[in-house]
Amino acid sequence: MEPQSHDHDSDPGTQDSLWPLGEPAETRIQGPAVVLVATADVGAAGRIKDILAEAGHRVIEAATEESAREQLTPDVDLLLVDAGLSPGVLELVEDARSPSTWRQVIVWSPSVNSETTISAVRSGACDYLHLPKHLKELPERVDRAVAASRADKCREERLARLADACEQLRETKDAMSNQVDVLCGDLASAYTNIKDQLSLVEMMTEFRTLIGQELDVEQMLRTSLEYMLEKIGPTNGVVYLRESEGDYGIGAYVNYEWQDRNILQSLEELGSAVCHQMTGNVGLLKFDDAGEFAMCDGVEAELFDSSEVVACTCMFGSEPLAVLVFFRKDTSPFTDEMAGVLDALRSVLAEQLARILRVHKRSELEWPDDSFDESDWDIAA
Repeated sequence: MEPQSHDHDSDPGTQDSLWPLGEPAETRIQGPAVVLVATADVGAAGRIKDILAEAGHRVIEAATEESAREQLTPDVDLLLVDAGLSPGVLELVEDARSPSTWRQVIVWSPSVNSETTISAVRSGACDYLHLPKHLKELPERVDRAVAASRADKCREERLARLADACEQLRETKDAMSNQVDVLCGDLASAYTNIKDQLSLVEMMTEFRTLIGQELDVEQMLRTSLEYMLEKIGPTNGVVYLRESEGDYGIGAYVNYEWQDRNILQSLEELGSAVCHQMTGNVGLLKFDDAGEFAMCDGVEAELFDSSEVVACTCMFGSEPLAVLVFFRKDTSPFTDEMAGVLDALRSVLAEQLARILRVHKRSELEWPDDSFDESDWDIAA
């Protein structure tokens, strides 16, 4: 076999065909290769080192298997190992490629042995040389192995970068997915809030239209209580109208649970206990233990046993015009949604009460002198 000249620029051994296929970038050797020569033969080691150094490579020598293992750093492109170095030389071949699969290994020996060649290739060697017989071919075979080593290393690095990029994309996708989920949740919540607000606005408009034509206080209060009970369900309720500073009287009431008895006196006592507390309170108050509340204020406790009480003031500007009180058994408790309904409707009721006052041209907070019949307000009766 005619030996070929060795020239890194022409990259010998990387193109066997006569066709001008070109030279892939990964097969060109960029810079000197680091070759670890592992052999106990000092003469062979010296000769191999001279040839590879002349070809532009940097050579590291190892006289034992242990020394070879110690010097197998990531910088080593190629392991050139003597088949007779040690009984475990094939394990050395496997271990040299175990952490770095891109690293190439060439096994050589003074004599040709097919069984050893096959075992070396199965262990991961890329080539098997008969040295010193094929010594002139050594630079070319080393160049081929180094080119393959560096191509594989470059490929693995690209794959690692690609895997990192994929992982970053996955994390970004997960983060964006979480943000989309949060955004969808916020949009759903906003939609629900808007829907609830529109529902309240629609209800207030309906209520305002319903009582807007009523200039008679009694009829307006009757209509208002009926509408409110339609929204919050069956319950006992009473409207206390402000008659003078700190003084409230019953304007209308609903006796839902006690239709077989007269509760007017108890409702008057309830007004005396509640209204003065509500005068300066612009919010809604809820008493979960209405029985204890009634006992503390001298109200007939039997009416409020195991019941809940909700009270709110109808304010027009800074003036309290009326106080609403609803109570019923705690088996049907008042909900937060009902609180929103009452809060919306009481403002409309306050507007209409103020309008009636203006229509009757009262300079002070004084209601039209209409006759009062208890049976008119016992709506449930």
